[in-house]
Amino acid sequence: MPLNDGFGGWINWQRVPDTVERIEIAPGGGSNLYGTWAMGGVIQILTERPEPGMKLRAESRAGTMSTYTQSLSARYGTDRTGLTLGYRWYHTNGFIPVSADQRGPIDRTADSRHENVTGTVRMVVNAATTATLSGNLFREDRTFGTALSVASRTIGGAAIGLDHELTRGGRWEAKLFAQWQTFRNLSAQALPSPALRLSEARDRIQVIPSDDFGGHWQWTVPLSAGNRLAFGTDARAVLGQSEEQVFNAGAPVGRSLAKGKQVGWGLFGEWISTPSERWTVIPSVRWDWWKNFDGRIESEFGTVRVPRDNVESVVNPKLAVQYRATERVRLGASAYQAFRAPTLNELYRGFGFAGFTFLPNESLSPERLTGGEAKIEADLLPGRRLTARVTGHYDEIKDQIVFISQGPAAARRENVGRTRTIGQEADLTARPAEQVSVTIGYAYADSKVTSFLGDATREGRQIPNVSRHQATFRMTLGSPDGVELTLMGRYLSRQFADDLNRQPVADFVVLDASVRKKIGRFLRLFLEAENLTDRRYIATQTGAIKTPGTPLLIVGGLSLEY
Repeated sequence: MPLNDGFGGWINWQRVPDTVERIEIAPGGGSNLYGTWAMGGVIQILTERPEPGMKLRAESRAGTMSTYTQSLSARYGTDRTGLTLGYRWYHTNGFIPVSADQRGPIDRTADSRHENVTGTVRMVVNAATTATLSGNLFREDRTFGTALSVASRTIGGAAIGLDHELTRGGRWEAKLFAQWQTFRNLSAQALPSPALRLSEARDRIQVIPSDDFGGHWQWTVPLSAGNRLAFGTDARAVLGQSEEQVFNAGAPVGRSLAKGKQVGWGLFGEWISTPSERWTVIPSVRWDWWKNFDGRIESEFGTVRVPRDNVESVVNPKLAVQYRATERVRLGASAYQAFRAPTLNELYRGFGFAGFTFLPNESLSPERLTGGEAKIEADLLPGRRLTARVTGHYDEIKDQIVFISQGPAAARRENVGRTRTIGQEADLTARPAEQVSVTIGYAYADSKVTSFLGDATREGRQIPNVSRHQATFRMTLGSPDGVELTLMGRYLSRQFADDLNRQPVADFVVLDASVRKKIGRFLRLFLEAENLTDRRYIATQTGAIKTPGTPLLIVGGLSLEY
């Protein structure tokens, strides 16, 4: 089931269950297999399957900022049936999301609380077929730093799937899913101005219901000893609307409504070929058909607009090659095209924050990406005691969707003519001893606007919220079976919070640390600290208001796994 929200494309990380088995990351254009939801790559989170046997996991956390987490998950199964259940409750008072020099009497901590319930049932239909039914219910309440700026979200989801093993190593799978949610967002305006925060008045009340349905079918078959073919089809439909009650200085002005529908359908295929022990060649391609229709916009003043329907058909190919030069050195390269269709949120929903208004644009077109990357991976010492990876990439996006300033207090989503990114990443991991591991990483990304129709002065400016330089450090001492100490650090260079590059966000360094100790067979103690040095830094800026990063957060707890 996709974690990307159908209405806005948001990632609700809190919905991820605690029973994660492993995470797979595929960077670079992923529309060749996944379509509009994977233009920049794919993160696949695989949860534990309901296997035979019994397993119980419980965890309790408590920390600063009144941060608490309680979670419980259980698994039981036989050779023919299996069941997993999970529950998590979370609360934090958070911190004040306005820099100390800009705060006023209205500012308070941005607290958050949520509950997440998950469940999966597995049944073996016959020797070759397995059926799976899963569900999820998520409820969240949060504030945004003032008494009148609050939001709540309820999301439910269900999926049903069949997996069938074929002869000679082939298999097919089919899945259907449905997700529904209601997002209620209440925003306020600081008075007498965003920078002089003496009081506040209601700005708008938004109620956003949406429904999301889809499914896919995929068939994988071995053609020969060194060739495997996968192909399939998927479809998704999203229906949503944003209903607003608009206020002026706290007094009701009227109601507005913006709504629309989207449907998408794709056909994809991938051929994995290993013509020799050293070479792997993977060509793949996907055809997508996407339609946005039944749009309607009613303003609080009674005017009605009916945006035109938008239909797009795109083909996204990708070619990936890997060559094993020696037992320790691997070379790889890929070239790809990808696309991303605008979401209903981008087309129809406006919102405000910190006295700044973000406007939608019902005329947005899909983004189109063309790019490629090359990499080298090497085991520099035997036994993987020293490994390195270096990757370079080039990406160009036509019609990238960016918030474009409309004045000092508003921005509107627009299709920028062309943007391009030149970047590279390097990682070095050393394991000098059995219980010592050190990893350092560096990433460079130069992202700029190269073409802006109608305003050449914007060309050459950096894409907002992209740091040109990033560095990471991680050191682990000990082992999971005893005491394990981890120290992590990250550095982000200066970036800009706006399209005009007039709001620089200064560079910063943040250190995190954790200690874990196993007690007996089933218990584990842990202590974690984020922003260990309590570094005060600005994470982003909206209009004139600067938002600080998370201050020192210390959380300790106990986990039980039986």
